[in-house]
Amino acid sequence: MRVVNQERRDSLLVPSLQLLELTALDQVSGAVFCIIFPLIELLEGRVVVVKILGMTFCELESWLVNELHQKPFRAKQLFTWLHFRRVSSFDDMTDLSLKFRNTLKSAAEITLPGQVNKAESGDGTVKYLLQLPGGPAESVLIPDPPRFTACLSTQYGCRMGCRFCMTGLAGFHGDMTVDEIVAQLYTMSGNSDRRISNVVLMGMGEPMDNWDAVQHALEIISDDRGICIGQRKITVSTVGTPGGIRKLVDMEKQYGLAVSLHSAVQETREMIIPVAKAISLPRLKHDMLEYTGTTGRRATLEYCLIEGINDSLDEAKALADFAKGLPCKINLLVYNQVPGLEWKPPTEETVHRFTEYLYPRCQAVTLRRSRGGEVAGACGQLGASVLNRTKENGTRQNRAPSRKPSITD
Repeated sequence: MRVVNQERRDSLLVPSLQLLELTALDQVSGAVFCIIFPLIELLEGRVVVVKILGMTFCELESWLVNELHQKPFRAKQLFTWLHFRRVSSFDDMTDLSLKFRNTLKSAAEITLPGQVNKAESGDGTVKYLLQLPGGPAESVLIPDPPRFTACLSTQYGCRMGCRFCMTGLAGFHGDMTVDEIVAQLYTMSGNSDRRISNVVLMGMGEPMDNWDAVQHALEIISDDRGICIGQRKITVSTVGTPGGIRKLVDMEKQYGLAVSLHSAVQETREMIIPVAKAISLPRLKHDMLEYTGTTGRRATLEYCLIEGINDSLDEAKALADFAKGLPCKINLLVYNQVPGLEWKPPTEETVHRFTEYLYPRCQAVTLRRSRGGEVAGACGQLGASVLNRTKENGTRQNRAPSRKPSITD
């Protein structure tokens, strides 16, 4: 029987599923394990058990062998249909027997958005509004030849509360599950005639704040038996939560790291990013050096220029000092205005002066022109759908968190 922890088990099951839990004693270590027996339950005439799109290959193989009593080779067949061919129905899996397909339909479900709306800006950026099981989610496809990048969300809203960000205004409404993160990518891929080459977790939410789901989604997305986006083509963004970067380091993979810095002056950074009070800039730099030293890759510093806040030469000097000795590249972005906020982008002259100060002093500096501003799909602009839902409900009722205390590791 498959042994899983409480947190991972709950993220794979639909919320209303009932479980029979038994405990077993490991005779060697003396540890008590939780053994899970999913019980099939009828919901409005449908039988649902696991959210199969959120299973890694190893989890899928274990589930098929131990719970559906199938041969191990079925895992590769099923994983290929789900993550390489990306079908939306078990009926489309034509090389599986009818009996096995019926078994799958009674034991699992494939997560699909209930509604897909998209808007395209003049620069080719496409913003998607997806209705996922946990609520509305916003994702973006960004053309930047030769790259074609998918920007995914990891939470419904965000609890970091960044002052310049629409998602911060929307508040936090819950974590996305693995299947909901993966479903965004597959939906956008299915609606595009170009192959997605890169993935960035820079949409709604703080990835390190929903790490269990994020790390499993990374494993699925980069698996060469599925959609196969290479690890070096996937970037995880973070504001720098305590211990967050360490989680990425501990994976011992080649995923990219982007840190939303926005100021290298502690006081300024805390004003822009309230949670920055929990981690000092020296500590943040230490964590980034641990990442670069372990992976051999440069980190990225994301810096959004805001008029009168972080666009002075003193701020530029502080940024250059922070980057000194740190293998990194700096991405400068000009602030995208958000309805309801008074902050503004700096003038072209100010942006030029700030950029020119950095160029001879830092390893790599890029001034990136934001894409998707016409459809509110640029940096800091995602989250309107969540904010609108909050206004309609008249409250900020949060979705029940997916993380629960572990029974075993």
